[in-house]
Amino acid sequence: MARLPAKNEADRSAALAELNCSYLGTKGCEIYLERPLVCRLFGTTAKLACPHGRHPEQMIAPEIENRIFQYFADNRHVLL
Repeated sequence: MARLPAKNEADRSAALAELNCSYLGTKGCEIYLERPLVCRLFGTTAKLACPHGRHPEQMIAPEIENRIFQYFADNRHVLL
């Protein structure tokens, strides 16, 4: 996270109001190579479903998904 460019509160608030990421630009993810775990998992679990209906051939198993979300909770991992 420390390597990501800083975003101001207005950018974060505007993105959150639309349930978007503040690093999502007009051409897609602006930090793709440095994206955090939550972004890498987006669209691969039922809880992080893609709003466009896209997904891999096989979704992450529910028991693994639960372990991932427990990790997020334990480490205070939040959306950007």
